[in-house]
Amino acid sequence: MKLNWVLPLYLCKLFFLILLFTHPSESLELNLQEKASLLLFRSLVQDPNQRLSSWVGSNCTNWTGVTCDRQTSHVVSLNLINMNLSGQVHRSLCELLFLENLALSGNNLSGRIPLCFDALNGLKTLDLSHNGFVGVLPDTLMRLRNLKALILSGNRGLGGVFPWWVGNFSTNLEKLDMSFDSFRGEVPESLFYLKSLKYLDLGNNYLEGDVHEFYQGLTYLNLGSNRFSGTLPCLSASASSLTLLKLDNNSIVGGIPTCIASLQALTHMNLSFNHLSYEISPRLVFMEKLLVLDLSFNDLSGPLPSKIAETTEKSGLVLLDLSHNRFSGEIPLKITELRSLQALFLSHNLLTGEIPARIGNLTYLQVIDLSHNMLSGSIPLNIVGCFQLLALIVNNNNLSGQIQQELDALDSLKILDISNNRISGEIPLTLAGLKSLEIVDFSSNNLSGSLSDAITKWSNLKYLSIARNKLSGNLPNWLFSFGAIQMMDFSSNKFTGYIPDGNFNISLNFNNGDITRSLPAKPCVSMRIGIDLSDNLLHGVIPDGLFELRGLKYLNLSYNFLNGQVPGLDKMLSLRALDLSHNSLTGQIPGNISTLKDLTLLNLSYNSFSGFVPEKQGSRKFPGAFAGNPDLCVESASSEGCDQTSLPTVPGKSFREEIGEGPISIWVFCLSFFVSFYLGVVTLFCSARTRKYILQTKN
Repeated sequence: MKLNWVLPLYLCKLFFLILLFTHPSESLELNLQEKASLLLFRSLVQDPNQRLSSWVGSNCTNWTGVTCDRQTSHVVSLNLINMNLSGQVHRSLCELLFLENLALSGNNLSGRIPLCFDALNGLKTLDLSHNGFVGVLPDTLMRLRNLKALILSGNRGLGGVFPWWVGNFSTNLEKLDMSFDSFRGEVPESLFYLKSLKYLDLGNNYLEGDVHEFYQGLTYLNLGSNRFSGTLPCLSASASSLTLLKLDNNSIVGGIPTCIASLQALTHMNLSFNHLSYEISPRLVFMEKLLVLDLSFNDLSGPLPSKIAETTEKSGLVLLDLSHNRFSGEIPLKITELRSLQALFLSHNLLTGEIPARIGNLTYLQVIDLSHNMLSGSIPLNIVGCFQLLALIVNNNNLSGQIQQELDALDSLKILDISNNRISGEIPLTLAGLKSLEIVDFSSNNLSGSLSDAITKWSNLKYLSIARNKLSGNLPNWLFSFGAIQMMDFSSNKFTGYIPDGNFNISLNFNNGDITRSLPAKPCVSMRIGIDLSDNLLHGVIPDGLFELRGLKYLNLSYNFLNGQVPGLDKMLSLRALDLSHNSLTGQIPGNISTLKDLTLLNLSYNSFSGFVPEKQGSRKFPGAFAGNPDLCVESASSEGCDQTSLPTVPGKSFREEIGEGPISIWVFCLSFFVSFYLGVVTLFCSARTRKYILQTKN
């Protein structure tokens, strides 16, 4: 009976002791001097989110971001990452003499890096990345002999000549990240021999000199987006350790040495945007651990390598980019054995032959870009095996045949570009199943028949071009029924009948005059919001609703048989280009043309307009815009009375020059998609944990 309660009592005591030692209840009293230093630092920074409001009392365990030694109570770590702090770093932090970790990254701190940081001689990690620090890197930091990680990336105002001492100040330095700063000059030779170094990121600076051999076992090397030259090193000392190699966007020349393939642990290699040339040796075969290989934008030639990487059922290349080179010959069948492939970019080469039918074996594939080659034959039916496909881009080839009805199996497809080929037949009704489509370009082919009602099912449509085909029939009433549409181009076909007077209020982009002002600015990507129905057989009057679209920037109705008067332009606040030339329009020129501040191109030539056009909205601002209207009087300062002789330099071409060839180049819409996809893949596969998850999970 006694044992029945003694054993539980003993277990309870044991459990209590475990709790006592794993969760000690005693507080850690901050050192008074260090407490004062921290409070002085806090008083001089802005803390809008009140992240440091817990800095009260003397119990170190309650202070956000502060860690104290349990034996001495000295502050050993200050971690204030991503706390939205701003202002300058006060030298009071230099009084935390026992500090081992100082992490201030991801804030808005500014000014110069304090010279007194050298007093923190026990510091092992210094992370000041992604702030607004300026000036040069203080030489006093070379006294931090115990430093293992120096992370200064993302401070564009921080720069000057690359510090000569960085390679030999600490024999413990394992991680050096000075990327996205403004350092210039050459990398000191001592850095190539620093045995302790494992992680080096100097990307996105202004560094120069030859790419050097490194004589230590690196795991991460990024020298991308600099001004390095010379030829590729073998990096033999890192053969068993290097996982990431980025040398993109430099001026590296020569061929790709086969010794690069001996990097057994490599998962990501980017050599794009250099001047690499010659053929790729058939002996250059990478290990199955390689996930991302980018050799794009070089001058590589010869046949595509028949085998570029080892692969297994569970591992292998995820992204392969060989675009923008001079590769020739056929697409090797071995590429269809890269079963893990998610993105294949072979565009802008000299490839011939047919698209391999076995490409459907790549069931994980999400992006195929084979554009701007000399491929022939038809789009293989087996491509429907790539059931996760998001983008199919095969424009600017010599492809023929018809659009296969079975393509409706690709129900995740967002981008479909088959433009500038020799594809014929009608647009099949089965394409109604592609409800995810956002960008569709069928332009410059031999398509015929009338517009398929399948298009009405593409409710997410943003860009649609069927220009330069042989399509005919009346324009359907559903033409303007897409809520997300930004650009539609039906030019150079044989459409007849009237422009449908539909519900023009459906499209958000066509109607919102401030749409581009509310969107974040993106370099090289501008919003092209327009309608092009030019060079058809349309007749009748222009619907008033078309001229009430406040967000419309480009409108081209030229080379038709439209008649009647032009509706008022007072609501088209965003209009940049308007071409109504070569029609039978009558009446007076709209009087408010000069009030459209964004209007840079106007062509109303070769119609039957009449009346008077003042100089300020006529010949002075839009020369040649009113030519070929015999009854129109255009005031001109260069001649007395009316001027009826000014002709456009090339009638009907100016509109297309204003908004880009094609007439709207589809790259404008695709660029942001590919940048997002590529950066996403690159980021994902730098993480071993994420790699493992992605490779085991079907999205």
